[in-house]
Amino acid sequence: MKYLLILSTLIASIFSIQGCSDKPSAKQQSPLSATDYHKIDFIKFISERKNDTVDFYEGFLLDKEFVSVFEHGEFYKNDVNEFLNAGHFTYPQVAVCICAMQKLNVHDYVKLCNIILALYDDNKVPEGLLQDAISPDFLHGLIIIDNYKEADVVALLKNIENDKKITNKDFRAGLPDILSGKSSRELKKFYDGNQSG
Repeated sequence: MKYLLILSTLIASIFSIQGCSDKPSAKQQSPLSATDYHKIDFIKFISERKNDTVDFYEGFLLDKEFVSVFEHGEFYKNDVNEFLNAGHFTYPQVAVCICAMQKLNVHDYVKLCNIILALYDDNKVPEGLLQDAISPDFLHGLIIIDNYKEADVVALLKNIENDKKITNKDFRAGLPDILSGKSSRELKKFYDGNQSG
């Protein structure tokens, strides 16, 4: 019973989140200015999520502060980058940062992925978090996959492809499919098929 209540609350949260539908809202069409949105204290927010764990990333949507950061990622991108570059984080905090930045433009998101790649190369995050940054299992996030033609995306993926530290064979084997656009086409077809079913 408790599980059903949590699940129904989660589903309601997903549908109430702006930007999760196919139609952009008026707020999405005209970005907020810095005076229209009052930022929360990011360091306080992320410090309180030091040990956050969820069974699946959509569970973060039950957290009102997370939703605020997620909906306004543009205002927090520098905070996230500075926090990760400082190196004092837990793995759950990195996962929160990845999920919360899913509405960034592709170029800002690539900067985040490059930070995570550098952290991985310095043995500060596991390979799984790097994979999550490239292909997050969160609200069908496909920023990197859908923007495979962008020069900075290509450079990022080539750096990962050439990284001798990458040990996950499936991750490595999937990189050419992302670079060719095959992953984007197949995932769109898969998601479209699930929505119509």
